[in-house]
Amino acid sequence: MLGPLRVQIDRARRRIGERLDQAWALSRKRLGPASPEPPFDGDARFAIVTVNYSTTRLLALMLLTLGEQRALDRVRRVVIVDNASRDGGPPMLRTLAARARRIALVENRVWLSHARGMRRGLRALDALDAEQPASERANVLLFVDTDVIFRDPAALEVLARTIEGGAAAAGELRRGLHPYPEAQASFLAVRRDAYARPDVAPWVDHGAPAYWLQESLWRAGLEIADFPSNHGGFVLHRGRAGVAAAHAFRPASAYASVGDRAPHFMGVPDGARIWAETEARWAALLAPDAREALIERLASAFA
Repeated sequence: MLGPLRVQIDRARRRIGERLDQAWALSRKRLGPASPEPPFDGDARFAIVTVNYSTTRLLALMLLTLGEQRALDRVRRVVIVDNASRDGGPPMLRTLAARARRIALVENRVWLSHARGMRRGLRALDALDAEQPASERANVLLFVDTDVIFRDPAALEVLARTIEGGAAAAGELRRGLHPYPEAQASFLAVRRDAYARPDVAPWVDHGAPAYWLQESLWRAGLEIADFPSNHGGFVLHRGRAGVAAAHAFRPASAYASVGDRAPHFMGVPDGARIWAETEARWAALLAPDAREALIERLASAFA
């Protein structure tokens, strides 16, 4: 049990870290070199960006379920940012990235916030796509947490149609928490040309790390479509995986001071059962002694 003084110290550490990250990210976006993006051409092609923080087993499950998508050919890249994981995952991820053309691994060693991981992943994506013809490169950024599973094989098809219908972004909107509606950051699609706008905020270290991004889209007059990702049965976000991993692998980190680490399944009825059944379906490949078979399966799906 943390004492009252320790709790206060850890809260102060989190707030200081958040303020520093916010100042750095916003100034870099506003004052840094412009990264022009071609306008959205009406054909949604996804780049998935995810951040692994000692949650490699969950990441593997997310990729296995992603591999069942009927529109998997729309996924041009999967960028995995590993935030100095201590669960034994990095060697497996290096092997996977070497064998699967569409998967790229970025190893981040410092400033291990989720938001900074997302920003590093986006910079890596820009570098990877620098020589790609505009007609082939991904034009929709799909931010997916590692503790998300794809439930409906049509999820990417429906999401693509949503973006192609004119939306600049799409996610499951929540109202009443902030002045503008907010899509939950664990599964959020944003058109690449919209994110590149200088008046659109980047991901920042914050309790809602993608809210400032979304607020700036609303202010710019761009639409965020309501895509019922969790409650529509397309995906399921387990929740609190990063906090639980911090408690297990980085107990001295400020992130580990967050008390609530129980999964919430986004309030989806029977969410715990749905998750358990999905995990059981892939149990053989998720076993510690099945790493080579897991790599082979994923490398084949994302080759």
